[in-house]
Formats: sequence, structure tokens, C-alpha cells
Amino acid sequence: MLLALEFKSLSDTKVRRQLPQLPLPEAYRKSLLPICILWGIQAWALVQWLLFSLNPFDSLLSLPKGLMYAGVFTLTLLMVNTTERLAQVIWVVILAASFQACYGSLMTLTGLEYGFFQEKEHYRNVATGTYINRNHLAGLLELSIALGVGMLLGQPTRYYGSFRQRLRQLISVMLSSKIILRLLLAVMVIALVLTRSRMGNTAFFASLMIAGALALLLMRNKTTATTILLTSLLVIDIAIVGTFFGVDKVAERLQETSTEGESRDEVARDTFAMFMEYPITGVGAGNFTYVFPAFKGDDILTRRIYNNAHNDYAQFAAEFGAPATLALGVLVLWVLWNGVSAMRKRNSPLHQGVGFAVVMSVIAYSIHSTVDFNLQIPANAFILTMILALAGVARFGPYSPAKQHKGS
Repeated sequence: MLLALEFKSLSDTKVRRQLPQLPLPEAYRKSLLPICILWGIQAWALVQWLLFSLNPFDSLLSLPKGLMYAGVFTLTLLMVNTTERLAQVIWVVILAASFQACYGSLMTLTGLEYGFFQEKEHYRNVATGTYINRNHLAGLLELSIALGVGMLLGQPTRYYGSFRQRLRQLISVMLSSKIILRLLLAVMVIALVLTRSRMGNTAFFASLMIAGALALLLMRNKTTATTILLTSLLVIDIAIVGTFFGVDKVAERLQETSTEGESRDEVARDTFAMFMEYPITGVGAGNFTYVFPAFKGDDILTRRIYNNAHNDYAQFAAEFGAPATLALGVLVLWVLWNGVSAMRKRNSPLHQGVGFAVVMSVIAYSIHSTVDFNLQIPANAFILTMILALAGVARFGPYSPAKQHKGS
């Protein structure tokens, strides 16, 4: 028996020695600052639960979500270590969002009005997918369209040679996955318009214009096709798709918006007052619903329960305090810097495209988060966290031990 155990131990040691010792991906090694920030915020949430939280039970319930986001960020940097995995991850998000877009559009255009296996009670006549709130479907589509545009930019088409050669190249493009991706982008834009989300549509088109201008200014080796693609996204999707499916109704909602008819600004005001009461420690992660009634002003409906602040900046600051909020701001700046650097410095079109997607996503959510709470929805926060990690992948990876391209 002892001889058998000793032989097994020697065999296991021999096998371990034969296994290749792969180094950590460069994207992971160069992203230690944001990794430490995210895990540090989770450590702070644990301290809050133990010492400072005004409602420890809710803080304990929110802790697993924070750990999940930090884990997703870390695992993305570790596991997305080849261009194949990078493309696969992006395609999974695009296909999932395309399903939501098709489902939400179908329910709206046919009048069936079913959400997640049950008839909708709210937000009828607008696209919500399997979400309850149309703004959260809009938030998902903002991120997914950004990834789709990045993928298209990462597959540039260069036409050269005689007319016959150019025609063959055009036919090849028409039969490739690029045309499928372009059609899926059109479907997602249709669904985004059908949500009638004011800030969702505003954030999307504003982020596309800003990120597109940066791409045309900074991207290396850009082609005429790049300019045509970005222009077509604005012209075709707004002028044709948007007009046909009711972008004018979104414009009407924007024109009819007034501070008198909205309570979101008052809720944000009182959430800021909550933050000023506990500026360092915060009230505790996940405690907004429990604490907000004590700060709610008389000009806000007393019968309504506010589960979230409709302003992610104010809610995060109130729950976590100023130090954690500033740390998260540093993480976002790191992401933007590396996304822009990927567009400016990388030779690989795919990495440039992912850099574009990261920048567009951050700009879109920076705008949308001022009046909504997409970051309180786990599905959307999960995808955004993964996209934030892709900033490191776009700038420094994917790592490929078998194939290194200097400057790629």
C-alpha cells in the first residue's frame, strides 16, 4: 500500500513537471491597479457590513453581487487570452442582445405584449424584451451595439486591383459574417428606438458620434471603409431605420420632458443629501431602499417606494462613501485611457475595434447613468464589467504564447 502511494506521488510529480508553465497574460499583469480597486471596494463593503452599515442584512445580500463583478473583471483578463476567445465573447453578447431585440420588437409590433413568460403590466406599446423596464433593455443594447460596431471596425475591408477583383471582394464580404453582424446591428437599433427610452437613445447616438470622431482622429491604418461604416451607422440607422420605426416619438418624449413632470431630479437631490450625512463611510452597500425614506423631501410622492435613485453616481456615493467612489472613478479613467490608447497605438484592427467599443460603452453609460439605474441591474452591470476588463485586453492582449506579433 505504501509503495503504491509513493509510486502515485512520484507519477503526479512527473506529470506536473511535464505540464507547460504558462505565464500570466500581459493584459492581466498590466491591469493590477483596476483589479486591486475592484477587490478593494468589495473589502470595503465587507467592512461596512461588519461596522458601519445602517442595515447589515441588505449589505450582506449585496456583497455576493460585488464579488461577482470583481470576479468577472479578473476572469476576463485571465481567460480572454487569444483573439479567438475575444471574438467569441463579443459574439455571445451580441447574439444574446439580438435575441432580446427581436423578442422585444416582436412583442411591440404584434401587440402580444408579453415580457418574461407573462403578460406585461407596465411599459406596454414599447420594447422591453424580458426586462421589466424599457430603459434597461436600452442599456443592454447600448453596450451590445458598441461591441458590434467594434467588431465591424476590427474586420476592415480593403478593395484593390481591377474591377473584377473588387467585385469578387465585394461578393465575398456580402457572403461573410460581416453582413450578418451588420443586419443584427440594424435589428438592435430598431429595438432601441422601439424602447422609446429618451436617455437610452440620446446616450447611444451621442456616444457613437463622440467615439466615432475619436476613432477617425486616432485610429492607425484606418481605411475609407472605416469612415463609410461610421457614417452609415448614423445616416442609415437614424434617417431610415429610426424614421421608419418611430424615432420621432422618442424626440417628442424628449421635447415633452420637464422638471415639473419628473421626480428623478428631486430623488437625486435627496440621495446627495444622504451622501453628505455619511460622506466617508456611506450608509452601506445595498441600503438605499432602507435609508432613503428618512431623507425624502415633501415634494416627492409619499406613496411611491424608490428602490433606486435613478442616478447611479449619487446612489453609489451614498452607499459606499467618497473614498470608494473616487477609487471607482480612477478605474473608469484607466479604462478610458487604455481604450483610447488601443485605438491610437495598436496595429491590430480587432484590438482597435475593441478599444472603440470600450470607449463608446463608457461614454454611453456615463450619460445614461445620470438619470437611470442600469448599474443596479445585474445582467447589465455584468456585461459592462466585462467590457471594462476588455480595455486591458484591447491595449495589451490577447496573449498568445505560440504567436507573438511585435506592436500588434
